[in-house]
Amino acid sequence: MNEANAKKLLFTVADVLEDIGVEFFLYGGTLLGAVREKRFIKIDLDVDLAILQENLLPVVGEIERQLIQKGISVELVDHRHRKPWNGTIYAIKFHGYGINGDLGGFVKMQGKRVIPSHIGDFWLVHTARYLEKLSDIEFYGRTFKAPKDIDGLLTEKYGDWRIPHTEFYNVSKNRRPESWMEE
Repeated sequence: MNEANAKKLLFTVADVLEDIGVEFFLYGGTLLGAVREKRFIKIDLDVDLAILQENLLPVVGEIERQLIQKGISVELVDHRHRKPWNGTIYAIKFHGYGINGDLGGFVKMQGKRVIPSHIGDFWLVHTARYLEKLSDIEFYGRTFKAPKDIDGLLTEKYGDWRIPHTEFYNVSKNRRPESWMEE
């Protein structure tokens, strides 16, 4: 991933979200890079941002409109599972400057924060408090929001996140809703 273009895309999307006044935070490989390497990690493939679902839905149309005005292509993702879904938007995929990105909207379910993914029955599942309590982090000279318990979230997502890997690594597993709803 081209670091300069990824930074440009991150800043463009962040500008739009901040102009709208919606709280979002660094997530996934982008958060991992901000914490561990103070830059995008070399093996990352995209820019990862997250938002709480209840903050995303009221402004999804405005986010889409403003990103398109800035020359960023947008795909609103509703549901790609074979299972029933209420049709609501749970992510925005964006592309600009040759880089892809995601803004995932985490839904609160059973004390967790979750997003259904587009692959089979895979769900991103996190302890709710990791995504609901935020603090500030500096990344490329700019202040972003990040989970307050960064270690907790990154450990939940990657295991021993302090060890760099040479290829994509994620301990998240295919988790069907029934596997985590009773935890």
